[in-house]
Amino acid sequence: MSLVRTRFAPSPTGYLHIGGARTALFAWLYAKSQEGDCLLRIEDTDKERSKDEYTTEIIESFKWLGVEFDNKVVYQSNNADRYKEVIDQLLEQGSAYVCNGEDPETDKEYRDQNLPRDNKTVVRFKMPKEGTTVYADIVKGQIEVANEQLDDFIIERSDGSATYNLCVVVDDLDSNISHVIRGDDHVNNTFKQINVFKALNKNVPIYGHVPMILGEDGKRLSKRHGALGVREYAALGILPEALKNYLLRLGWSLGDDEIFNGEDMKKSFQSGILNKSPATFSMDKLLWFNKYYLDQMSIDQLMKVVALNDFDGSEYSKTVMETIRDRCSTLNEFSTNTDYFFKDPEVYDPSLLLKHCKEDTFNNLSLLKEQLKELEIWEQTYIKEVIDRVVSDLGIGFGKIGLPLRLALTATVNSPSIDQVCEILGKEITFRRLENFLTKIQNLKTDQ
Repeated sequence: MSLVRTRFAPSPTGYLHIGGARTALFAWLYAKSQEGDCLLRIEDTDKERSKDEYTTEIIESFKWLGVEFDNKVVYQSNNADRYKEVIDQLLEQGSAYVCNGEDPETDKEYRDQNLPRDNKTVVRFKMPKEGTTVYADIVKGQIEVANEQLDDFIIERSDGSATYNLCVVVDDLDSNISHVIRGDDHVNNTFKQINVFKALNKNVPIYGHVPMILGEDGKRLSKRHGALGVREYAALGILPEALKNYLLRLGWSLGDDEIFNGEDMKKSFQSGILNKSPATFSMDKLLWFNKYYLDQMSIDQLMKVVALNDFDGSEYSKTVMETIRDRCSTLNEFSTNTDYFFKDPEVYDPSLLLKHCKEDTFNNLSLLKEQLKELEIWEQTYIKEVIDRVVSDLGIGFGKIGLPLRLALTATVNSPSIDQVCEILGKEITFRRLENFLTKIQNLKTDQ
């Protein structure tokens, strides 16, 4: 069996976006499911727009995702001599011609004139005038076009540089690419490239064109839908395993199965189906995957990936992490949901104070404080009993005690159960924060 070899060939004119990452993942998995290779090629012939920083970002994005290519990175900009060699060959055999490059139609008069090359001429490829160009797309099925609809396209610019469709064919040929899996915005290019392969008397790769990703509004995915560069998802606290799993399921299906990771992806991909219709990106679904992978991690594993000084591996930080992990869908939320466990609140939201601190709040919290002081065993169960007893004695709803207490200890009204928070903070810190809060609301009352 011949080796399956695919490639991913981004242009370094911007950061690796989620659509490109998904296409690369599909190409990589297709090769790996067939025990083949997947290569990375940087198409950096656009000298004005290509930047080294984008190239670096693309490579680092794949490292973060865990997509390992099977070659040293190939740079298209290093292959100029090879492209010229092939263009010369096409000219010599009559498969291309020199022209002024003004217009595909007017340039056709030069097809058989052997115009000399200079710094004002271009080279066009001679497309067949009759018949059809047809190929079997492994995603979309058979696709064909009448050759009369295809223009002779430029393969060499007036400055002597080769154009995209020529470069791609030469690179795919020299790398022995057997399958090309890419976005369906390249369908029209495929007809051109097939004819170049045929003119060179070389085997044509098998093509598969993946539909684009849409936002939930049905429009092409963009940043306003939450689509970001791949590394930006890392900055948001998304795990690489989660993003990779989500991208796999975004346009590929294997029954109702959702979770695929590591070797499971490679083994399962061959049996699944690449969808012909565009996929719809959902940030909520991505967060669902991220939550799943976070939940599979041990506390020690979480400690390694949550890059926060507060989570220093101490038993206290492990307790905090265990307490709040169910409330976190991203790594970043371990920070936003835990600040109050490590430092006393300094500022309280005036709107929360206004909403939850009424005339009786000071007296209610003062009574609770005195009752809590009598506790000899500072544990959640006993703390809850005291809070419940005070609520009952005062004949008020839990919220009139619980919410101001939560605000006093955390500066928020969204935390784990307040009795649990009290236990974790400890008696000394709980009372210190409660006393500071009582002073705060007393001063507010005086100011009013």
